[in-house]
Amino acid sequence: MQRREELLEATLEYILRHGVADLSLRPLAAATGTKARLLIYHFGSRQQLLAEAMERVRMRVQDGFVETGELLSFWKWATDKKHQRYVRLIFEVQGLAMLQPKTYGAYLRGSLQNWIAFLEKKYGKSRATLMVATFDGLLLDYFVTGDLARTTRSLRLFLKEHS
Repeated sequence: MQRREELLEATLEYILRHGVADLSLRPLAAATGTKARLLIYHFGSRQQLLAEAMERVRMRVQDGFVETGELLSFWKWATDKKHQRYVRLIFEVQGLAMLQPKTYGAYLRGSLQNWIAFLEKKYGKSRATLMVATFDGLLLDYFVTGDLARTTRSLRLFLKEHS
C-alpha cells in the first residue's frame, strides 16, 4: 500500500508539472521510477490513476478553502503562485471533459457536484451553484488576463451583493 501511495503522489506531481492532455504511461512511469505495467497493476488503468490523482487535487483545493474559511480568503489562496498549479490543472481537465466526455466527464460532474454539495451546507444549493460558477469564471478571467486587481474587485462586489 505504501508503494501505491508513493506512486500516486509522484503521479500527482508529474501531472501538476506536465498536465494531462498528453499523458502517457511510459513517460509517467519513467518519471516516477517505475514501469507502466506496475502503474496498471496498482491502479487498474490510466483513467483510474488519473481519477485518483485528480481527486487528490480536488481535496487539496477544498482543504485550502477549509483553511481560509471564506471565499475572499480562498481567492487569495487560489491565486497565490504556489497554489495556481492546482487550479490550472482543474481547468485543463474541465476543458478536456467537454472534448472527451467519456474520459473526463465523470470527473468533471463529480467535482462540480462535490463543490456544490460542499458549499451548500453553508450557503444553500442555489447560492452555492452561483458561487462556484462565479468563482470559476473569475479565476479563468484572472488566468487569461493576469489582472488580479480587477478580478479581485469583481469578487468583492459579487460577495457584497450576495451576502
